[in-house]
Amino acid sequence: MSSTEALTTASSLPAERFKAAMADLPAAVAIVTTTAADGAPRGATVSAVSSLSLDPPLLLVCLDQRSDTLAALTNDAAFLVHVAADGQQEHALRMASKGSAKFDDALWSSGLSAQPQLRGATAVFDCRVADLIPAGDHVIVIGAVRQLEHDPDRHPVIYHRRRLAPAPQTDHSNP
Repeated sequence: MSSTEALTTASSLPAERFKAAMADLPAAVAIVTTTAADGAPRGATVSAVSSLSLDPPLLLVCLDQRSDTLAALTNDAAFLVHVAADGQQEHALRMASKGSAKFDDALWSSGLSAQPQLRGATAVFDCRVADLIPAGDHVIVIGAVRQLEHDPDRHPVIYHRRRLAPAPQTDHSNP
């Protein structure tokens, strides 16, 4: 069996049981934004985001196959990954919903690569799609990081047990 077949084979494991166990895994809260071919902004909140490689700098994001954001991410498309900061929980929830009101506030600007950028994020990674890998009901988007903005004085938000919360504060002087 190939690795692709293993990823797409149906499981007898109940989905709710799997989701409940995964809810115990704290995860970063990230907002992915891009622009569709018609110029409309697209975005989604994700908790499946990770660094992949330092040289070259790569990250990965997992998006549902039905996602409008994913539909806009063709090969070589530009996109931003924002690490949500404490105080941006409402925006993360809005971006996780369906609908067109996701970008209806003043916190958005035309940012890196002219993509919709959320002001005040802990970090923003400017990426180009390097690869799209189907994996079950999601697609793994590998992004080549071209530039980034980072504010270490802002504190990120985490997703744990189906709730958004500020990440525990740490001392930046002791890496």
